[in-house]
Amino acid sequence: MEPIEGEVVYFSKVDHTPKNLHKYFHKIKKHIGFTPQHSSFYPKLTVKENLLHFGNLYGIEHKTLIENAKSLLEFTELYAHRNKLAEHLSGGMQKRLDLSCSLIHKPKLLILDEPTANLDPITQEEIIRLIQEVNKQGVTIVLASHQLEIMEQLCNKLVIIHHGSVRSQGEVDEVLKPLMDDAVVINISTGKEKERLIEIVKKLPVTKIIDQGHQLVLQSAAPELAVAALIRIARQENLHLHDVDLRKPSLLEILTKITQEVKASEESAKHE
Repeated sequence: MEPIEGEVVYFSKVDHTPKNLHKYFHKIKKHIGFTPQHSSFYPKLTVKENLLHFGNLYGIEHKTLIENAKSLLEFTELYAHRNKLAEHLSGGMQKRLDLSCSLIHKPKLLILDEPTANLDPITQEEIIRLIQEVNKQGVTIVLASHQLEIMEQLCNKLVIIHHGSVRSQGEVDEVLKPLMDDAVVINISTGKEKERLIEIVKKLPVTKIIDQGHQLVLQSAAPELAVAALIRIARQENLHLHDVDLRKPSLLEILTKITQEVKASEESAKHE
């Protein structure tokens, strides 16, 4: 299928020049593995049969294929289930089988689409651990996900896409820092003590105060100074702070901010 628009480029190690991925895909597809969001294995084949089938599609020599399959079954803890029909596996096991099928030819690049979607928290952690182990073995991993906490846990580089356009990209810290100040999170009782604390906070070097009931979130370009001043004043006025935590903005907060900025820009353009 021809791409509708755009171009994906890779750099050849042979002549060190950029090449069009689509044009030369027949040469480099053996280096790429892909796991879609929805299962791509054959439910009426056993776990082992699925691995052998996908391995044969890549033309792997039979002896090597058998060794690769055994190694993957052990790595993903599916060896004891190798003769089960894929449709009889649990959701977590099916996700591990999908991952195994995309790794059977030992790719250098693995592309994952929503690898932890619709999984319970324990199974999510198992899949995350497997992905991290694959990466440690030298495989470059590109993943797409709406589960931002998973992205923060797994990725060292990010691309944020909104309405089909790239809004931010780079190292995780590079993406987080320019878009939002660090946050100071304060846990406190409600009532007059909280009202007095808000009055104090307004005089500190903070850019925004978010009231979340028993928790205040302060955004500040100088968080250390804000925390030091807050603690000093709270002691002077005998205010009780249950907990004060300094943290980086989350990806969810960043995405929310980007969404708000895009919406504001679109609204502004309508009225021009």
